[in-house]
Amino acid sequence: MIFPMELDEVTKVILQRIIAHKKEWDDMKKRMKWSFSLFLFSLALFGMYVYQTVFVLHRTSVERVVMALIDERIFWFVAFISSFGWLVSFYKKKSEKAEQDFHALRCELIQKSSELLQKETWEKRHILYAWLKDKYDISLYHENK
Repeated sequence: MIFPMELDEVTKVILQRIIAHKKEWDDMKKRMKWSFSLFLFSLALFGMYVYQTVFVLHRTSVERVVMALIDERIFWFVAFISSFGWLVSFYKKKSEKAEQDFHALRCELIQKSSELLQKETWEKRHILYAWLKDKYDISLYHENK
């Protein structure tokens, strides 16, 4: 990885780890959004299926509606949709964990940046910070999210 200025090896490794954690966090957020979209789509399809096969076809009797609702096919649809719900929950937890790891590492670098960056680099750190913000959307100006 090429940085916009000369850095020592320790700082390069830490910055590479921060960039990798940011990419992992972004990837988990994207997966969570996709799985949530699939969950909503399958839920809508299930609602349409139940309406068409249960309520429209069996509207003459409450007993027939109830019997159609406890049909085995409905169970498999519910299991299928529940798996998407579980997937959303799984990626949400992974996303939160990746976010915590990223912010912990970022805050550690911010706190130790005066020790890590040499005098020449310290004076030009705004170039590095602006490059990280533009290229990777990583802000090292403040510890707050």
